[in-house]
Amino acid sequence: MNDNNEKPLPGTLIDPNTCDHHHHTSHDNRHPLSYCVPTLVELHIHLDGSFRHSTLFELAEKKDIPLPSGIKRTMEDFIPYVCVQSDCKSLADFLGKFPFFISIVAGDVDALERVAYEFVEDQAIQGVLYTEARYSPHFLTADILTPEQVIEAINRGFERGKKEFHVDVRTLLCCIRPHPEWSMEIVELAHKYRSAGVVGIDLAAGDEHKHAITPHVAAFQRATELGIHRTVHAGESGLADSVRQAIEQCHAERIGHGYAIIDDPSVYELIHSRDIHLECCLTSSLQTNAVGKYVPKDCDIEEKHLMLNGQETNTKLHLHMTSKKEVWHPIHHFARDHLNFSLSCDDPSVSQITIEHEYKHALIDLKLSPAQLTQCVFNAARSSFLPEKEKDELVKRLLVNYIPKGVLKHY
Repeated sequence: MNDNNEKPLPGTLIDPNTCDHHHHTSHDNRHPLSYCVPTLVELHIHLDGSFRHSTLFELAEKKDIPLPSGIKRTMEDFIPYVCVQSDCKSLADFLGKFPFFISIVAGDVDALERVAYEFVEDQAIQGVLYTEARYSPHFLTADILTPEQVIEAINRGFERGKKEFHVDVRTLLCCIRPHPEWSMEIVELAHKYRSAGVVGIDLAAGDEHKHAITPHVAAFQRATELGIHRTVHAGESGLADSVRQAIEQCHAERIGHGYAIIDDPSVYELIHSRDIHLECCLTSSLQTNAVGKYVPKDCDIEEKHLMLNGQETNTKLHLHMTSKKEVWHPIHHFARDHLNFSLSCDDPSVSQITIEHEYKHALIDLKLSPAQLTQCVFNAARSSFLPEKEKDELVKRLLVNYIPKGVLKHY
């Protein structure tokens, strides 16, 4: 394979098929040959940012939910309301897509079970062996269901998917920055559903400048006392000090994004010395402008039009950014200094990407080496919130696809 665009995922022994069809195919129209060898671990992926466009469109039609614009509802009309385009300039723009499409699913136990099941299939399609899906149960109640009913509906979908597709899916329940009144309940729910796949909590969804971490500290201290694992979105739209606060006040074991740490050597060293895992998401870091200040002037931005049924639409996607400068994106620093980081999609349906896309972007555009990207996979595995015995088993399962069997037998 001479064309860089045809390279397999770094570290895989079998070249997987390109697997980006699943956001647009119907639930019942599966392609059995599109499943990839399970070689990846994904830690930072929002369930509500992963709903299939086709499912959302179908449910909106059934429920007669109008588009915000009131214009005719075709799939092409629908897509711009659930998918960010090339004109997205901030985290606020990015998050602005969520209220509309969450309303299509929220409060509907059948829909929640379905999207959870489809999530597992989509992870299997992309060759994901283990994943931690995160969501806020409160955002999905629609004042019709209780948070418990939301969790139980989603768990039913996950369990069906796990049995059918053999992907190990665990759950992180999200506290929400603008809603500290929910945080203590999230901790208690995480404790209640520990035996049902909930492995930790997150603090997500909000401008770090506008919504301080302080109102959530007591909940995270309670989680620490209960032995519940903790990750925090920090250093994405905020400063490096936001990361320090997450670690020192909320006892964060992992950081969602964390790009701003390259601006403060003391926080950078804190992350490095404590081996705190950074959950990096390349495409969303560009779309939300989280890394905008680091982008060199010579950067080329690739845009392409979204294709539907083989036809080009008016929806422009912002997918790649390349530069002649060798070190500019924060992950260049993380890789150079051997920080503990991995790659994830964040919100794949909103960004219109797959995990394969993220690895190819890192390999081809950002010039990370196959060895560095293989390290990302194993970083994610060892930084997962699984119990230690299960974590060791996950690493061994990954090794089957990364190390020749003749060598592996000595492990």
